[in-house]
Amino acid sequence: MRFGHRGHRDFRGVLRAWTAVFLFLVGCGGEAAATAVPAPQPNQTPLVLPEGFTAEVAASGLSRPTQMIWGPDGRLWVAQLFEGESDEAGQVVAIDLDTNEQEVLLEELNKPTGIAILDNALWIATEDELLRADLDAAQKPQTPQVVLTNMPNNGRSNGTLTVTPDGQLVYETSGRRSGDEASAGSGTLWQLDPAQPNNPIVLATGLKNAYAHVFDGNGRLWITEIGDSAVTGADFEGQPPEELNLVIAGADYGWPRCFGNQEPALNRAGTAEICAQTEPPVTLFPPQNTPTSLVVAPWDDSVLLVALWVGGEVTTVQLEEGVNGRFTGTNTTFLTGIATPQHLLPAPDGALLLSDHSSGIIYRILKTNE
Repeated sequence: MRFGHRGHRDFRGVLRAWTAVFLFLVGCGGEAAATAVPAPQPNQTPLVLPEGFTAEVAASGLSRPTQMIWGPDGRLWVAQLFEGESDEAGQVVAIDLDTNEQEVLLEELNKPTGIAILDNALWIATEDELLRADLDAAQKPQTPQVVLTNMPNNGRSNGTLTVTPDGQLVYETSGRRSGDEASAGSGTLWQLDPAQPNNPIVLATGLKNAYAHVFDGNGRLWITEIGDSAVTGADFEGQPPEELNLVIAGADYGWPRCFGNQEPALNRAGTAEICAQTEPPVTLFPPQNTPTSLVVAPWDDSVLLVALWVGGEVTTVQLEEGVNGRFTGTNTTFLTGIATPQHLLPAPDGALLLSDHSSGIIYRILKTNE
């Protein structure tokens, strides 16, 4: 994969794949029999959608779900917290969306916010480890093995996992500050080659909680960033806004010395000179809204959809490319009526799945032909 640089601002590749309070997620170990969960009731949802869209319940009975993926067996695989945040009781479950039958594939995981299928294995991001569970002949994950450990984290999670167009793994290490600087390995976006898992490479730095990522059809990598603790700027004091960014290989996105639109954080030794060298965001979200998921809209590839966990809504970001190759985004509320929108996932039929962390419900949203 060739990465963009400042004169060439996108990742090349071919692709169609696919907190605040951000608390979540899964455990290592055994298999359990499939369980029958009460069938969801279609078309009875609290979601408020624009004209031309409909919603129904696709699955229910989950316990604090986090990332969803399409499993190699054709079922929906979901990571979930299951019990308390610190109970290390998380699970990965497989769901038959036709029957809502759910099978526990793995359990007793510690805050598994990210899952991905790569190299005939299920990869799992937990609080401070990256795990790999090889798939057997029946496409069932086996006992997870530790790939990376002692990963910098914020005490809760390191976000979702994303597979690149050329079969590598993108993940982040949120970490902490050491005074006015990021602690070693913190605030970093990484790429891992499954053939050399102990030697991940740095994609970008200066990112606090780059929780969600997605590649678009042109191979560009987009990420969200959840804001840090209070900052003091020239004309601002309080919680910083949250961000949508286009990843430029090797770029510094400013944390912890800069925030928002390259604004110096005066309480962290930020200066105008330092912040001018950082990569500006594509668009900003209000402070403490916690963007936990990001996808390309199935009905419009110039639009990104962002789940705002604390904000209780899904927002569209209409992208526009400028003459200098930089992108800007215009935000519009797309969906409300949900408590804690956790994860978004396009479906093969053109629909969009949306999970609610609080209720354990997964909704199916479809654009009508009207």
